[in-house]
Amino acid sequence: MALAVHVVIRGVTREQYDAVRAADGWLDNPPAGGISHLTWWEGNDCHNVDAWESEANFEAFAATRLGPAMATAGVTNEPEITMYEAHEAFVPAARIIAPTAPVNLSGSDDLRTLRDAYAAFATGDMATVFAAFDDGIVWETPASIQFGGTYKGHAGVREFFGHLGENYGELHVEPQTYVKDGDRIVALGRHHGRTIAGNDFELTFAHVWTMRGGKAVAFTEYFDTAAMNAALGELAKA
Repeated sequence: MALAVHVVIRGVTREQYDAVRAADGWLDNPPAGGISHLTWWEGNDCHNVDAWESEANFEAFAATRLGPAMATAGVTNEPEITMYEAHEAFVPAARIIAPTAPVNLSGSDDLRTLRDAYAAFATGDMATVFAAFDDGIVWETPASIQFGGTYKGHAGVREFFGHLGENYGELHVEPQTYVKDGDRIVALGRHHGRTIAGNDFELTFAHVWTMRGGKAVAFTEYFDTAAMNAALGELAKA
């Protein structure tokens, strides 16, 4: 469910707002689930209206990035937050219009590609998922897991995804933060669900992507393999 969020921070100057924006990295590293952002002032009060993919995305950003950024910038006034269920969120152009913001969208297409791929995986839209992958993609998952190892190309990744259904009755993969450095993008988040063995699990992950020409050419994932093997039960490698 898309969400409209109205945030008011009273008694905040434009300079303080810019310092918060720089500290939370919204422009260089758009948060997972963030769709759009608009800011204006009414007197001394800073108003912001955002569109988010979900309340969980907004709460993760507020807790892990906005709150610490406000502390770094010395903004102590408590935000007043009002949430509304959005009827729709329409973003016809991806651009920054702000006199104090560096207009640097390099790599934003790669970030958008991966965000769209994660969202498509969550809904079972595998055509969109594979559209994000280069034909020769190299896919690596920890070898200590039952179906772990290295898979190559679309056929290899399809084989890997096939193993997911053999091992998990329910699986949710939820990236929360993206960190970009050149052609490398790291997605940090959590996956949770239930294995075929009947065990619930919730683990954090780091997914490392290498992007070239608008496609993912390599993927490596890291997570607590001991905990995952415990959840997989009899399906785990000895």
